[in-house]
Parts: sequence; C-alpha cells; structure tokens
Amino acid sequence: MSTAPHILITRPIGQHQPFVEQLQALGLSVSHLPCLEIEPLFDTQLDNDPAGNFDSILFTSVNAVRQAHRQRPLPWPGLAVYAIGSATAASLEGLGQALALLPDSPYSSESFLHQMGARTPGRLLLVKGCGGRGLLGPGLQKLGWHVGSAEVYRRRLPDISAEQVTQLLQQQAPDLISITSNESLQNLVTLTAEHLPRLRELPLVVNSARAAILARELGFSQPALIAIPPGDQGQLACIRHWLQS
Repeated sequence: MSTAPHILITRPIGQHQPFVEQLQALGLSVSHLPCLEIEPLFDTQLDNDPAGNFDSILFTSVNAVRQAHRQRPLPWPGLAVYAIGSATAASLEGLGQALALLPDSPYSSESFLHQMGARTPGRLLLVKGCGGRGLLGPGLQKLGWHVGSAEVYRRRLPDISAEQVTQLLQQQAPDLISITSNESLQNLVTLTAEHLPRLRELPLVVNSARAAILARELGFSQPALIAIPPGDQGQLACIRHWLQS
C-alpha cells in the first residue's frame, strides 16, 4: 500500500481527472467519491436565440457553461457575457466566447454584484443550476436589471451504496478531503454516515468561508483550509501548504 499522503476528492464523475493528475504530481495518492451528480436540464429560454430577448448573459458555474453549450453551442454572438468565477470564465473562453468583464476575486455573488453596480442596467439572462443561494437575481434587480433565468442542470445525490463507500474508504484511509461546494459536503456526510467519526477528524480543503462554517456545524473538528482563490489553483496551494506543515 502507498505511504504517500492520501486525499479523498468528491467532484462529480467526469470532472475530477485533471485535478487527480495535479494532486498526483504533488506526490499524493488519490481516491474519488463523487458526492454530486449533475443532471442536464433543457430550458426553453435557450430554444430561441437569447439575443432576441436579452442583451447580457451571466453563467454562474462551469456546469452552467457545459450544459448550456450542449443545448445551444457557444459562442453566442451579440451578447455581453459574464462569469461569476475564474474557472467559469476560462470555460467560456475555451469555447471561443468573449467576456464583457473579467470576474473579480473572491469570485462570489457579492463580488459580482459589486462589479455590476458600475454597469448600465439592461436585460440579463441568468444561466444556472436549480437552487443555489438566490442572491444574484434579486441583487441585479435592485441594481435596475431586468432578469430572466435558464436552469440547465440540477445537482443530485449520487446513487452509491454503503457497501461501495466502505470498500473505497477501506482500500486506503484518507488523510485529507477536498470539497468543492456546500452541497458536496452535505452529501459527503450523507454517503459516509457509517464512517463519520473518523472522517470528522480529518482536515478539509474547501472553496469558501461559508463551507468552512458549514464543516464546523457538521461536526468536523479541524479548521477547514480555505482555497484562495476558490477552485483548483487555490486548493492546490492549500494542499502544498498542508504537505509542508
């Protein structure tokens, strides 16, 4: 069995391999327990060219970009396109979509609304998943924007049995856990219920202070390591620091 530090990652299937390779390059061994499943949805707002009804588009996540692109291939001309975070911006640019504005750290709803306070309001389509914090629509409306919404995916608890979870965790016990969202953390607790006394003793790497607070509320004893900026590069920086210490 490997003696390298072992990290458990919780990303959806199909979205984990590049991060696995970067972790392995740091000398860690990696196991993968997907704690979210992304289910595509087809929103009628995208059936017709969004430029017919809106002048601006905001993508709230990489998953929003991927699922919208499946329904209506990007780039979308004639629109001012925005992204909440740096990974979302990179995903759009990788599909040839120019951005009207680069997102600001800490890549949150609050930081985006602050940026948009200096823009002239118009008609904006919010491309997102079901649920979420619910700050963007009302916040933009307060700034004078007319806001529509296209929900192009939903997040679900993966169908993974307790036996599969036990087998994974017994193959090699993790020393560290990577979490990418509050919902992933909540689902981790659900999926690993039989193993929580041990897992709650481990450090977590999370993408926001909100997730760190949730981890404490869910009984994790160590202060969570918060990625700055949120996403792969911030998480890798946290993990390098953890390895050195």
